[in-house]
Amino acid sequence: MHRGLTTLRRLVTARDVDSAASLDRLRIPDAPRFARRGLSPDVARIAHEVETVRRVIDLLSLHKLNVLHLHLTDDQGWRIEVPGWPLLTEIGGVGARGDRPGDHYSTEDVSSLVQYADERFATLTPEIDMPGHASAVFRSYPTRHTPSSSNAPSTPSWGGDPAGVRDEE
Repeated sequence: MHRGLTTLRRLVTARDVDSAASLDRLRIPDAPRFARRGLSPDVARIAHEVETVRRVIDLLSLHKLNVLHLHLTDDQGWRIEVPGWPLLTEIGGVGARGDRPGDHYSTEDVSSLVQYADERFATLTPEIDMPGHASAVFRSYPTRHTPSSSNAPSTPSWGGDPAGVRDEE
């Protein structure tokens, strides 16, 4: 129903002449080619406010996309609150690519975004990228870092401010 009404609204808007719209009788086969049609804003590298994500969800709905894939963790930042692991957001959530500020989404923020997306016929899909791209985790909890592993860097190479890297005490 949502897709059909969205298509109808587009057709009526496109035929709007002097604030009056009309449509000839027509049949519109309106079914998606793919079940999952979405967008993946990279909020891990460039933090976005909740209101910006809501606007993206509105645009998804307008264009009949149904999945918002949020890339929440990467070397540049940890963007989601995890109860019991506060340093992930206190330290790992600081900073972003370039000189942009970092931030994170609280559990309440995520719940409200999930509900907002659902009301607009979209699914919010989180991506927690582990074990790769884990410099934000290692900055937050350096004892979790195993430098003897051939895949783990001894120092983060995420390109951020080296002052944001915690030394193990």
